[in-house]
Amino acid sequence: MIKELKKGNTLIVRGPTRLSLLEGQVEVFGKLITSNQVETTKGEDSKDLELIIPSANQYPVYALEDSKLDIYTNNPEENLKLIEENSIPKEWIEIKDEILKYIEKYKENHPIKIMVLGLSHGKTTLIKYLANNLKREGLNGGYLDSDLGQQIMYIPTTINIGSIGSSIISGEDIKPEFTKFIGATYPKENLKFIVSHATKNLIKDFIEKYQESNFILIDTDGWIKSEAGVIYKTFFIKTVDPDIVIAFHDDDIEELKLIEKKVKSEKQKELFLIKKENEYYYDKDKEDRRFLRQSRFSKVLADFQKITIPLDDIKFVKNEYDKEKNKIIEREIDLENLITLPYHYVLISLLDENSKMINIGLLFSIDLEKEYFLIFSDLKYTEQLEIKKVLIGSLRLSTKGNHQGYLYL
Repeated sequence: MIKELKKGNTLIVRGPTRLSLLEGQVEVFGKLITSNQVETTKGEDSKDLELIIPSANQYPVYALEDSKLDIYTNNPEENLKLIEENSIPKEWIEIKDEILKYIEKYKENHPIKIMVLGLSHGKTTLIKYLANNLKREGLNGGYLDSDLGQQIMYIPTTINIGSIGSSIISGEDIKPEFTKFIGATYPKENLKFIVSHATKNLIKDFIEKYQESNFILIDTDGWIKSEAGVIYKTFFIKTVDPDIVIAFHDDDIEELKLIEKKVKSEKQKELFLIKKENEYYYDKDKEDRRFLRQSRFSKVLADFQKITIPLDDIKFVKNEYDKEKNKIIEREIDLENLITLPYHYVLISLLDENSKMINIGLLFSIDLEKEYFLIFSDLKYTEQLEIKKVLIGSLRLSTKGNHQGYLYL
């Protein structure tokens, strides 16, 4: 179907939908798309005239001038909604402008670390909007996703950071360059400290590679509404040490107020509060989130196959948090004990001698008599030779990515 979109209006599009820009100029999460291929950004020529909106997703298409769209969707009444304004709140635009001023003022202290926190009210959408607008200003930076359950770059149970090479609309637009395997979709118990330190280490690795970066955007999970959530987020902020914190404020959430108060007490940090709820935000329900998580698992596992690896001197380890030394440590696992537990199909990370991740996999079985273990992965032969450690996670999956249970060590 052909749909005309007047300047200043927004078409809210839910997936599954495909649309193409035939005429005019639109903006999606801060990315400009122009039908006549004129250069619209500092260093980026917007050539992608087609958008694919997957299931359980929603994109706002804002018309910067009168535009014409070719749209294919199976349910127009359900998937298309026209509003006569910009769906991006004014607060977001004002915060974006303030961040640009901050980066200019403190550009000698690059990269500026910008953390977004709150419940599930559009954190990732805001990250995309900021990333695209900062990129349009000729700035370079990275995107770190610390949300274990809803990763957009790679598989859930990991945290990742990647360079923002071009505009970000979906997770397909950014690739992980450094990954830390956590092995769970929720930072329970000591994992909250491990996630915090792993995030700090990822940022360190990224800065070493991209020393001229202007910014790093840090996405976080929505775990806040509990005493443990407050401990987690305050420890995360202390460990990662962001320059700017953007919080989706909610007067009814006391835990969030405590976290905001802690940030305010640190004079070197800038705090922005988003107080007005975005009425056009698409709040994914549990089924949507489960579908997206399973889809990410399924996509990564699709090319995996069974591989037999000799035990040799390979160690099986588990990450733990040393409170006294305030760092992540590795504890070696006794295989005699491991094989008595329901370890089959548990997610694992295969590491080299320096504990750098080579790849991930599912652990099928361990044969102590024949001295080999069987995994499900897409390891190359040269990568198999590099394996010195197997880091055990807690989540168990089928080969199709369906949840099978947990392993408690």
